[in-house]
Amino acid sequence: MPWNSTSPLGSISVKANRTIQQQNTTYTEVTMGNSVIGTNTNSTRDHFWNVGSNEDGRHRFINSPAFTVGGIPANPVVGAGMDAVLYLKSTNAQPQWFTKTSAGLIYQATPNFIEGAVVIGGSYVTISSVPANVYGEVVLWTNALGKNSAQNGFFKSSAFAVEGWSNYLAPQGSAEIINLKLGNGSDASGLNLRVRTEEASNGSAWNYRITYRAI
Repeated sequence: MPWNSTSPLGSISVKANRTIQQQNTTYTEVTMGNSVIGTNTNSTRDHFWNVGSNEDGRHRFINSPAFTVGGIPANPVVGAGMDAVLYLKSTNAQPQWFTKTSAGLIYQATPNFIEGAVVIGGSYVTISSVPANVYGEVVLWTNALGKNSAQNGFFKSSAFAVEGWSNYLAPQGSAEIINLKLGNGSDASGLNLRVRTEEASNGSAWNYRITYRAI
């Protein structure tokens, strides 16, 4: 199924040109995405093409390599007359979606994330290390205390350290308390996001999910 760059050819007959023009038509349909709705294989194309009047010209999904120039992550140029561009870019070893406006403002649309579990008691422990120069949120939850308990907070890292701050929570039937305290100031330790219980207690297993974006 070749693509013929020159078509029709003036040096051959109309009958012979029909063959190369049909090859071009078939190439366009297949490479643009003429698979029926519901097709889901690693060769399914991103677009709908010659599928149906409600589908043709629309995206089925988006496949995209991370945007790089010469192997170094870069940001694409916004096309003339365009308001913004959406693209993948590798940050902290993960490809994530970024957007860049015509004014040159860049925002990481999808966050990187880390998840796992950690035992938390009355002394600071590391939830996870985080990259330099990011900001984000952390959510922790457990039912190891005989009931569902949770805590969230936010953090920011510099080139050398990360500091976190817990949000106050008000569980039903109690005064405002902090279940868990995130480490900041002198309680911070390098790029390790740290946590302890607000009141001294035996260690319990907590689940966590960290999301963060590049600054």
